[in-house]
Amino acid sequence: MKVILYAIAIPIGVMLSPETLVLLGNSAGYNGGLFYLTVALAAAVSILSAYSIFHPGHGLPERNEAALLAEVVGRLPAAALVLSARLGVTLLAATSVLVTAGFAFNEIFLYWFPNFGFAFLLLGLIMVCNLVHASWAATFQLLLVACALSSFTVLLSTGLFSSPAVALAAHGDQFPSLAAASAAVLLFLGFDLIMESRLKNKMLPAVGAICVTLVLFLLWGAISRQFVSAASLVESTVPHLKAAREIMGQNGRLLMGVVVICGAAAAVNGLFLYMGHTARNLAALDLLPTFKKEYTLARLTTVLMSAAIGFFMMSGLAGDENLSIYYRGALLLWLVLLTVRCFAVAQVHSSEGKAAISLAAGIILGLLSIAAAVGGENTREQLVFSLQVYIVALLVIAIRPALSRFLSTLKRHQ
Repeated sequence: MKVILYAIAIPIGVMLSPETLVLLGNSAGYNGGLFYLTVALAAAVSILSAYSIFHPGHGLPERNEAALLAEVVGRLPAAALVLSARLGVTLLAATSVLVTAGFAFNEIFLYWFPNFGFAFLLLGLIMVCNLVHASWAATFQLLLVACALSSFTVLLSTGLFSSPAVALAAHGDQFPSLAAASAAVLLFLGFDLIMESRLKNKMLPAVGAICVTLVLFLLWGAISRQFVSAASLVESTVPHLKAAREIMGQNGRLLMGVVVICGAAAAVNGLFLYMGHTARNLAALDLLPTFKKEYTLARLTTVLMSAAIGFFMMSGLAGDENLSIYYRGALLLWLVLLTVRCFAVAQVHSSEGKAAISLAAGIILGLLSIAAAVGGENTREQLVFSLQVYIVALLVIAIRPALSRFLSTLKRHQ
């Protein structure tokens, strides 16, 4: 049971990030009654993808995603896709949500405490936990998720058994949005972040995380629509805080503040943990340096990511309006990674009659990726950014083998 809890904590933590809460609240306003259908279908697609990736009948529990993709599309393209998707989301999500947590702490709890100071303290705490040992970071993740879920449950329970002070007009479907509907799948990104090696069946925690968050999201969307008008949900940059205040007043803001801060820390810590796992997988393919001690590369990755995130926050990226474009571009890369991963599973098992589900999952994810990109704003900028990140990752991955060959050539000529 303990192993399951540790495994499920990373995907749930990522799904409870402040960015997800904003998308959830905006979607509840945009899509009216269709909100429930789009979220349920997004969860179904995610479960289908989790089945495709992790089903024990596929015989792939020991093979990491980089090795699987390398077998189908080649080492360099596969490694560049994995690195660009994982690292891009980690750096940009951390830059965004840590500053969001800092503002939440400043505005809700201690107004005199510098928001960026709190963001850096949170980043430092996460870095220390990941540097000491992965078990510390995993335990920290479990505590953060438990705290966020507990606060969220109190808010949900109160909202379910109370009514708004002022009755709202019935929500219609006056704000239908293809982009918001297709982007519902982004609510469940993180279900694939299962890295617990002791699990024989990784599908169980992946599906468990999707089901837990599906219930939370549907209930919170329904309550938000009951207490806040559709227009306010659509226009607000903090619809979750607005709904929490309407439900429980100042106590609701405090509880949602806990959810925002713990969710932000859990999202960053979970992404840090999985990025260390990804670095070791790439090193196993001889695409990143290897070290004698197992966790050296993961710790080095943690230090470099922390330094990059700190630089982004100090440079003002967190307050830049382009950050949302970059972040959405990184999420598109993540969707592409999942799509290719499903196609890779279908390719590997094409002769075993197990490819149909994986192929269907890949096609659906691919179509949703296109709809989310084309249907939203700043489509061109998102696609250009995604392509640039992939090219940079490809160059970084290609450097080490090319450098090794160059050094070998020099030694032979000496």
